[in-house]
Amino acid sequence: MDVANVVNESLKYLEANPHIAGLIIGLWAFLETALLLGLIFPAEKVLIFGSVLVAKGYISPVNFVLSVSIGTIAGYTVSYFFGYWAGEKTLKEVLRKFKVSSENYEKVREFVVKKGEVTLLFGRFIAVFRSILPVVMGAFRVPFFSFTVWNVLGALLWALFYLIVGDLIDKILSIIITNKLLATFLIFISFVGYFIWRRYGKNRESV
Repeated sequence: MDVANVVNESLKYLEANPHIAGLIIGLWAFLETALLLGLIFPAEKVLIFGSVLVAKGYISPVNFVLSVSIGTIAGYTVSYFFGYWAGEKTLKEVLRKFKVSSENYEKVREFVVKKGEVTLLFGRFIAVFRSILPVVMGAFRVPFFSFTVWNVLGALLWALFYLIVGDLIDKILSIIITNKLLATFLIFISFVGYFIWRRYGKNRESV
């Protein structure tokens, strides 16, 4: 399966059908966080594109936040029970099949041991953590009520974060479109910076 093609088709469908955007966005938020599927189906592009559509007024911000939150809460809950059922030993074997390194697993495990359920508040913002975190918590038998409380709070924070990102992207694009001279200058500066790094910075790194 060509995942990149699936993502691109989802973006096209989302743009053409904003009236069912909540369903599409919620589904991708679920896939990103359920049963380690986020390791195969990363949802960042869809969520960012959806948040830009919110900034442009095609999608309700409330609809977006609810869709992302419900999708990821459901995904984490399913993952929690999978980890609870599998246990730590079986989970390690499953993670190996998904090509998750033991180093990444130990990082997540260490965070859970040190921070507990609070990890759910910021764990979604780290790509590998986002998919592994709920199954690890399930395997560690974290109390479900406590897990759910922090799961909901983390989901809302994650959804609001994407909402802010979409608004910033829309404003930046608007500035670039309306100020062609500024856009040309920024592109020029980027090329100059890249050239300087290639010419001097890269050589210095190899010394």
